[in-house]
Amino acid sequence: MHRDPGPHHPLVQRLSDARQVTDALFSIIKPEFLYERPIRERHRIVFYIGHLEAFDRNLFDKRLFDLPAFDEQLDQLFAFGIDPVDGGFPTDQPGDWPSLDTVRQYGVNARRQIDRELQALTDSARVEASGQLLNVA
Repeated sequence: MHRDPGPHHPLVQRLSDARQVTDALFSIIKPEFLYERPIRERHRIVFYIGHLEAFDRNLFDKRLFDLPAFDEQLDQLFAFGIDPVDGGFPTDQPGDWPSLDTVRQYGVNARRQIDRELQALTDSARVEASGQLLNVA
């Protein structure tokens, strides 16, 4: 996905490093299996690719800086997934999920939005004050 070459505050660098690790993890899964559900009670793998970026957006939005929605439907989908009704097992089908290109583009857009704001955090004290959020991300 997005590679940011700049030097960062150590906490921001940890977020960048974590992204590289998760990108590497998802890259070992063959694309034809991303829409599978390896655990019956959980979401399809493709959900988690978008979920990590939605999690960070939701975590930082209004707490660290304002992140206007760029795709409210995908924000909602990747924040919560497609939950089963009446407490049963999920019944969604692979076709209920967006294409892999759409999911990846969502991630690129979310990262760009977050990174733009993080780059504007030049005050080290403000970054330190946001340390808990950055550690969670």
